Amino acid sequence: MAHEIDDFEVKEWRERMRFLADIVFGSAMTIMIFNLELPDLGLITDTQELAAFIFKQLSGMGAFFIAFITVAVYWMKHLEHYGVVVKVDQTFMWFQMLFLALIMLVPFWNTYVTDFPDNEAIKVFFSLNMILIGVFSYLSFNYASNPQKALIHDSVSLESIKEAKLQILTEPALAAIAAGLVFVNPILWDLAFILIPVLFMLKKKLVNVQYFKLFKKPE
Repeated sequence: MAHEIDDFEVKEWRERMRFLADIVFGSAMTIMIFNLELPDLGLITDTQELAAFIFKQLSGMGAFFIAFITVAVYWMKHLEHYGVVVKVDQTFMWFQMLFLALIMLVPFWNTYVTDFPDNEAIKVFFSLNMILIGVFSYLSFNYASNPQKALIHDSVSLESIKEAKLQILTEPALAAIAAGLVFVNPILWDLAFILIPVLFMLKKKLVNVQYFKLFKKPE
């Protein structure tokens, strides 16, 4: 009976953590759209004024897409990594909480990047936030892959785990490079972050595990 309760607790904690992560990612990706300014149609009298207003918003739209796509990449990586995690413990959950807290800070920094697109200091702080997201993503997966903790499905090979750890470091490495490039030219900062989705599409998948089968009772 105790074993069945423990199994239920493991499954419940895992599902609640996954649900919380989806809420945080969805909220962060939604909030960023509010950084874009809507036109006051009562003050715009012709198409030229509307075109000028939209053109003025292009830098803000660029900042929105960079932040949105970067968070989307982290969400897809989270789906993949969390898909091989069969159970969680409190330490793993705290790593995840700090990871998600930093995800929620992305819209905050994106607001300043949108309003001050040529400010180097703001872009450096944004980069630092992205570096810390990568650090806690790495710490979370590294902890889960510890053989003594046995949080990852046993079908995942050590080679795949090592490769996944290296892939996790891609985004923080690019963010660090971007922080340096911003002092050369702010546009280079944008270009460095554009590489994130490109490299993500080129990466190898960790493993194909259907998590909904992990807790299926044997017949």
